[in-house]
Amino acid sequence: MKSIKTKLMIPLIILLVLSFSIIIIFTNSQTEKRMTKEIINQTKTMVEEMNQATLLFLEQHEKSIDLLSDHPVVLNYGNEIVHSGNSKQKAALEKTLRDYLDSYGDVENVFFATPKGTIDLYPNSLPADYTPLTRDWYKQASTAGGEMIWSEPYVDLATGEYVVTISKLVKYQNKAIGVLGADINLTTLTEKINDMNISYKGYPVIFSEQGLGIVHPTEKGKDLNKYDFVQQILNASSSDGVITYPFKGDDRVFVYNTVENTGWKIGASYKQQDMLSLSKTIQKILIFTGLFVLVLMIAAIWGISVKITQPINELQQSARKVATGDLSIQVAVTTRDEVGQLASSFNEMTSSMKEIISTVNHSASSVTEAAENLSAVSEETNASSEQIAAAINEIAKGAAKSAEESAEATERSHHLGDQMNIVTNQASDMANAAQKAEEANKAGLYQIQELAQSSVESKRYIDEMEEVIIALETKIKSIELVIQTITDISAQTNLLALNASIEAARAGEHGKGFAVVADEVRKLAEQSGQATDQVKEIITDVQGGSHRVVNQMIKTKENFDQQTAVVKATEQIFTRLSSLVEEMESAITRINSEIFEAGESKNEVLQVMEGIAAAAEQSAAASEEISASADEQLRAIESVTRSSESLMELSVELKHAVDRFKLK
Repeated sequence: MKSIKTKLMIPLIILLVLSFSIIIIFTNSQTEKRMTKEIINQTKTMVEEMNQATLLFLEQHEKSIDLLSDHPVVLNYGNEIVHSGNSKQKAALEKTLRDYLDSYGDVENVFFATPKGTIDLYPNSLPADYTPLTRDWYKQASTAGGEMIWSEPYVDLATGEYVVTISKLVKYQNKAIGVLGADINLTTLTEKINDMNISYKGYPVIFSEQGLGIVHPTEKGKDLNKYDFVQQILNASSSDGVITYPFKGDDRVFVYNTVENTGWKIGASYKQQDMLSLSKTIQKILIFTGLFVLVLMIAAIWGISVKITQPINELQQSARKVATGDLSIQVAVTTRDEVGQLASSFNEMTSSMKEIISTVNHSASSVTEAAENLSAVSEETNASSEQIAAAINEIAKGAAKSAEESAEATERSHHLGDQMNIVTNQASDMANAAQKAEEANKAGLYQIQELAQSSVESKRYIDEMEEVIIALETKIKSIELVIQTITDISAQTNLLALNASIEAARAGEHGKGFAVVADEVRKLAEQSGQATDQVKEIITDVQGGSHRVVNQMIKTKENFDQQTAVVKATEQIFTRLSSLVEEMESAITRINSEIFEAGESKNEVLQVMEGIAAAAEQSAAASEEISASADEQLRAIESVTRSSESLMELSVELKHAVDRFKLK
């Protein structure tokens, strides 16, 4: 059988473990989500900075080409080539291109091609059969209407560095006179991007519209189209976004944006485990803190449960001792709650039972003593009655022979006078003994009545204690109503918190803080509901204990009812004994009357000898009556003797029953 302490501790420990587990899991989940969101937001800002740096790098060269395309030397040179096939501005053009090259260190080559198929390149030279008109940069710029055209990045054979070509259609008086362009080294840009500090072990990535890796720690210069996530990014309708993808056995997150001028995809890549490293550290701290607090809570619950159940255990042990007959037990009352009231009622019960048992014990001793005296008196009376019967028999024999033995009448008359005096004395003794027996019987009857009154008082105390226990059950039921009210309030609070969360979600960013508070209120409401369920189970156990106490009180009342029945039976026996003693006194009175009449007859016999025949006949008749009265008296005395023996047996049984109880 599980103790109340165990029933109290196990649900609370389970509730605490579940609560801490849910809090840790929820907190870790929210931390991971918020950290991921925060890192992604930070990365978006950084990617935007990378995008702006790239745009600044590209726009710088776009502006320089745009300015160079409007240079008079370039315009005049192109116009002359288109109209005459040659130009006197060639030297001036070379100087202009050299000055431009000197101004921009990232430019490896600058060139100007005309529709005539000529091309001027500085500082490098081209093969004689090189035809610019078939090149993509020329064709795209010719059809772009003056917009800047950026080529795909490629490796410069001379330097081994990645370069990109920018080209623009040059017009003179709205007529195309050539394409101006430059080969720009991307080393400065890539170094700048690589030097950006990306936290959580992330790294920058740039790849072109064709999927060529421009900036990447391991895939630079490689075709990235073989990766699904690259295809997904290139085919996406949005210019920016966040994508999760597997890469070389790791789950990664890629935050990207699009370079407006070139269509390049620029972004930062992270391992998910690196992004959540701080969250894992926080999770460990939460787990260790939760375990420490859980141990403290379990210790506190253990102490509280011991404090609650210790008085109940002591009261249970005391009740077991009382059940074995030890009424000297007193329970210490240390509290004023229901347990303290129960302990006080228990002490009052044992005190009342002790008084009752003491009274019963004293009464049983008195009854035993009176029964012994009555038995002794009955034996003496029985012996006297036998003597009387013998004497009466002698009288009867003398009366029968009086007619034949008249000579001896005087002598036998004197002898009869002596015998009558003896009988008179014995009859007086019997009357005195019967009177004493009646007094002892009245004393025993009074003790039995006192015992019955004490039983009534004990029953009243037991009824009062039963009322206290019933009141305790009523209070517990009231507590149940309060607990039910708390449960309803928790449910309503949970519903209100849910509604508040919905309204906060509708409020958007402005309702986020309120949503967190509402969610915490909901969790507290759920925990309150679970705690009230556990308290309900504890109250149910306490009710079970009170029901057992009520059942024990019912058994105690039954025992007292049995004792009361025994007392009533003893009272009836004493009443019956009193009636028999009264009958015995009446018989003795009749015997005294008969003896007195016999004495009168004796005097007449002595005075009038001549009426001896008539006196003999009267004596014979009187002797027959006396003999019948003596027999009746003997039977009455024997009945008194049997009653006194029965009373003694009952008093002994009552004494043995009382001796089972320990009073000191």
